Amino acid sequence: MRRTMFLAMFCLILTGFICAIAMAADGANAQQVKPKEIKIDRNYDGIIDRTEFYDAKGIISKVESDSNADGKADEWVYYENGAAVKGEKDINNDGKPDTALIYDAKGSIIRTEADANGDGKIDEWVYYESGKPVRAEKDSNKDGKADTWLKY
Repeated sequence: MRRTMFLAMFCLILTGFICAIAMAADGANAQQVKPKEIKIDRNYDGIIDRTEFYDAKGIISKVESDSNADGKADEWVYYENGAAVKGEKDINNDGKPDTALIYDAKGSIIRTEADANGDGKIDEWVYYESGKPVRAEKDSNKDGKADTWLKY
């Protein structure tokens, strides 16, 4: 009887030790797992409105967003080494980007360029400092040069 109890206790201890090793190994592997894609419903309406893409190292490489809740991406931001380098927006909802976002080396927006009238040519520029607009320019007569200036 004592021998049976000893063996039972030994088996329990051994099983616990094996489980602890397995859990530690799973924990080590879990730390190495990196996301490839994360989908987010930011406004809780049941429709995905932001998708984040990650590279093999787990560093963000692209974000697609649906800013107008129509179920289609209309904003795209591209990253290098975790910093935003380029962005695009579809402001007229035709499925094609018509606004470009330009970022500095730190990933801060410095300028946007837009085709506001849909003719395929850039006709609006907004310049930013510290993430805030400081001035804007517009080409109203379609000659490719600004003819209206606004300071913020």
